[in-house]
Amino acid sequence: MINDLNNEDYEERKLGNREVIKLILGYILRYKKFLVIAVFLVFVITGASLSVPYILKQIVDRYVMKEGVIGKISNLNVLDDRVYRKIIKKSVKLNGDELFIFKSNLRLFSKKEIRSLQQNGSISLERFILIEPGIRNKSEIIKLNRYVEDGSIIKYSDNLFLIPIEKTSIFTVGEMIRLRKMDIYNITVMGFEIILILLIQFIASYFQIMYLMKLSQYAMRDLRIDLFAHLISLRVSFFDKNPVGRLVSRVANDIETLNEFFSNVLVTLFQDLLLMVGITVVMALTDLRLFSMVAMVYPAVVVVTVLFRIKVRDAYRRIRTRIAELNSFLSEAISGIRLIQVFVREDAQFKKFKVKNNEVYRAQLKQLYIYAIFRPFIGFLRWVSIAIILYFGARGIVQNTVSFGLLIMFIAYVERFFEPVRDLSEKFDIMQNAWASGEKILLILKNRDIEPDGDKIEGRPDKFTGEGRLNFEKRVLFEDKRPPESFRRFNGHVVFDDVWFSYDSEQWVLKGISFEIKPRETIAIVGPTGAGKTTLINVLTRFYDIQRGRILIDGRNIYQIPLKELRRNIAIVMQDVFLFARSIRDNIKLGLEFDSNWFEEVIRASKIASFINRFENRENEMVMERGATFSTGENQLLSFARALYYNPSILILDEATSSIDSETEKLIEKATEELIANRSSIIIAHRLSTVQRADKIIVLEDGKIVEEGTHNTLLKKRGIYHKLYTLQFRY
Repeated sequence: MINDLNNEDYEERKLGNREVIKLILGYILRYKKFLVIAVFLVFVITGASLSVPYILKQIVDRYVMKEGVIGKISNLNVLDDRVYRKIIKKSVKLNGDELFIFKSNLRLFSKKEIRSLQQNGSISLERFILIEPGIRNKSEIIKLNRYVEDGSIIKYSDNLFLIPIEKTSIFTVGEMIRLRKMDIYNITVMGFEIILILLIQFIASYFQIMYLMKLSQYAMRDLRIDLFAHLISLRVSFFDKNPVGRLVSRVANDIETLNEFFSNVLVTLFQDLLLMVGITVVMALTDLRLFSMVAMVYPAVVVVTVLFRIKVRDAYRRIRTRIAELNSFLSEAISGIRLIQVFVREDAQFKKFKVKNNEVYRAQLKQLYIYAIFRPFIGFLRWVSIAIILYFGARGIVQNTVSFGLLIMFIAYVERFFEPVRDLSEKFDIMQNAWASGEKILLILKNRDIEPDGDKIEGRPDKFTGEGRLNFEKRVLFEDKRPPESFRRFNGHVVFDDVWFSYDSEQWVLKGISFEIKPRETIAIVGPTGAGKTTLINVLTRFYDIQRGRILIDGRNIYQIPLKELRRNIAIVMQDVFLFARSIRDNIKLGLEFDSNWFEEVIRASKIASFINRFENRENEMVMERGATFSTGENQLLSFARALYYNPSILILDEATSSIDSETEKLIEKATEELIANRSSIIIAHRLSTVQRADKIIVLEDGKIVEEGTHNTLLKKRGIYHKLYTLQFRY
């Protein structure tokens, strides 16, 4: 079981990406509708991205560079049937046995086939420009017919002419534009098609982002709720071992990192991979020979990307760990700023901060070194790919195996192929942050040392042995005073029966503790520091589980009492009072149902009216964080008021008056009388003046009860209690 998050580098490596992906998918799949829509839009966007360069190729080869040769259909049937059908489909039929084969389609033949076809007259050696239907100007028609008569131009119909490449100079630019009016029209139509495709891509991208944002926010909301719910369900021992700053970073920063991954990487990474695969497939199907030249760069891209992923993963783990340590240090330093300033430790803290900050700096610098190699190298491979296309493409144009449109399409595809590869570094940045954050979140979620269900009886854990040794009489006494909310109220009969407890399973803190608290009885527990006084309270409230013995309340084992019922009957007033940044009233009632009459009675009984009346808003006055604007005594009085409003069956005062002045102590003594009336009470104190009126005093030493009795009885024994009392009141 993972209890300690401090050794994060070791623990994270035990988890791996699979569990992080499982965590992420678990929250994503709650909203399948958004995911399905986003994935569908990915295919739309990818299809649009792939189609534009291909349309540009068609424009260039079919309507701009309208160059080709004459082929005889009857002689071409000796070709492979698949190639023959493609040639017939992609060519323009001139007459019964002749067709115009565009230069871009000559790549369907091998070099050997082209030479053979040219030698036997199946395709012409001479190249032509095709003029298709669409000529309307009579002067151009007259000029064309004149050149047809002298044999310079070949005519197949009134609007279908072939102009030899070397004869195109006989026409002016304006004349050629008018002759190719139909081509310009088709180019315009296909240009609008591109605009329409880009518009569809824009709309699809807009809705994809919208649905991804919704998916991300819903998933993050659920994860944040689940993580916080799990955190507050963990036992106190977990928080004893993990700094607050680190846990806050998990709920806030790490979930925000996952949010960035959801919204910016999750589906877009799939889109990038789909685009890269699509580009590869289209290039391979369009021209396998030219693609094979470009593909020589692919292994280098894969190797560099894999190496980058490995290196950057280690770098990000290191960065996240160092940042978490820095956050933890900052949280402690800011929380303890008064102590730092009182003891003039600013310089020492600043030096420690510089060390932590330099560790973050060095970790970030290692990451930058990795990026400094990856990004330029990917750019280098991109230009190498373009250079390969230009070299082999130019040779192919000369050899009639590559068209201008194909060259343009390949360059456009290579540019688009390397865009996601180049962006992959940024996505890895987010991904590795997400993996590191997900692993840290999993460390918390996988921790199963949680509090029992507060509404259920969990039963005695298997690890507990022994049923105790004492047979106490079960007393029944019911207090009829109704609290602010209804619950099953204890009578307050508490029994510790041969209780043994250890925090670390190596050294016993409590050793065979047995005592009884009768209903409405007040007992005091005293002893030197480390004797186990506070530990008694921790096991009574089930912050920790005992290893041996039993604890009974009203004759019921505390492990047979629902946890909410147990803790709703117990209130603790501690020395270190924690106040929330809310109003005085909210700090007193702590979310319980508000009862104005009961609230006024509590204010009177707790003696806090004197200081809250000085505020204009009285009990609605806002409290600064941790009660910074109140004195220690005022904070303590508020904690007494809180306990009174809670109206517990069992009250625990844990060093509640050890750090206040004498005047405030008198007020608290009066408040204590109100507080302990009609309920069982446990008072833990070093100042023995506060325990003299207790019905019974228990003296602990080294985890054992060494003395037990009233104040006067223990003084007469002249034992440890007498020694402690004499030391305190010697002067």
